Amino acid sequence: DDVAFTVAAASTDSPTASLEPTGSPSTPRPTPQPTPEPTRVQTLSPTESPFVLFSYGESLVTDNNLDIQISDGLNAKVIARAGSRVNLANGGQSSRAYHMYMDGAGVTPLRDGGYVYVSNSEDDNGKAGVHGLYFSNDGQITDYKTLLYGTTWNCGGGLSPWNTWISCEEHDRGQCWQVDPEPSSPNHNSPMVTLLGGDGGNYESVAVDNTNENKPIFFTTEDNSSGELRRFEADGYGWDALHVGGRTTYLEFLDGSTFQWTTSMWAGQRSAANYYPNSEGIAYHNSTLYFVSKATRRLYILNLTDKTYTSERTGSSWVGQGSFNSQPDQIIGNDMDKRQNIYFTEDGGYAPGVHVRDREGK
Repeated sequence: DDVAFTVAAASTDSPTASLEPTGSPSTPRPTPQPTPEPTRVQTLSPTESPFVLFSYGESLVTDNNLDIQISDGLNAKVIARAGSRVNLANGGQSSRAYHMYMDGAGVTPLRDGGYVYVSNSEDDNGKAGVHGLYFSNDGQITDYKTLLYGTTWNCGGGLSPWNTWISCEEHDRGQCWQVDPEPSSPNHNSPMVTLLGGDGGNYESVAVDNTNENKPIFFTTEDNSSGELRRFEADGYGWDALHVGGRTTYLEFLDGSTFQWTTSMWAGQRSAANYYPNSEGIAYHNSTLYFVSKATRRLYILNLTDKTYTSERTGSSWVGQGSFNSQPDQIIGNDMDKRQNIYFTEDGGYAPGVHVRDREGK
């Protein structure tokens, strides 16, 4: 089923997750076959690192109601089902059914103290978009609404430093849209195409280096066999920074595990084809850029200060229970100063799941 979950640390008196269905499940769209591995892909100086389970527990427990396995110490519950209206805290239901074909998502705070879960719909032929599931500050669902509609194959994306959502279309002329989920914002009802996607492409995910708030740097991946990784340096901060001015360069791997940012799109495309085809999730932290290629099934780690990089095969040496045996998809670096965790979602295979590694690769 297409289902939205929340996952949280289990309380000591309620270790078992509960099922809260919102309606009958809709018929899911068949999952596309994973992209086959290329027959010839170069990889420079890989660094192999073990993976471990989430730190709450080294063992997996089965929730028979949800038919999932989850790390010991966490619980999960269903908050929405595709094709069914959302149950709200006031006892009512949302005015529309929850969207189909859920994909990339993020959580951002609201000015009233609540927060919103923004989620892409990867539907086709102008039926895709972005939707928001709104929560109060105590975690109660208060609203569900559409924030962007009329787009196609909205896959991944990323959050901006000013709490907007950037949603990436994944088709030949796809674009990256900026969506403001804050109801009191003047841009709330006016999503716009950004400068991140240039003339268009099969865009996937976005990460941001906001070290210099006057010139934030956005990195965008493209799910294409020669999809160059883009670097966009904005000329300012806030909504307009993604729509006016800025400079775009492209990632080019060099010999000796080094790289550069080039103004040649062709050089970026050639480098992608040789080293990082079909790039997917991406995350930034502390002068380090992390991104994955689903074709090579590798995590690439770029040191943005000295322009060197390493790589490792995702799930190559798993510690504990669980296995990462298919393609890496979205990744999220969450609270990395304290917990240093990168979360991976897995696409395809017989039991896709969510996995984690720390910043040291342990």
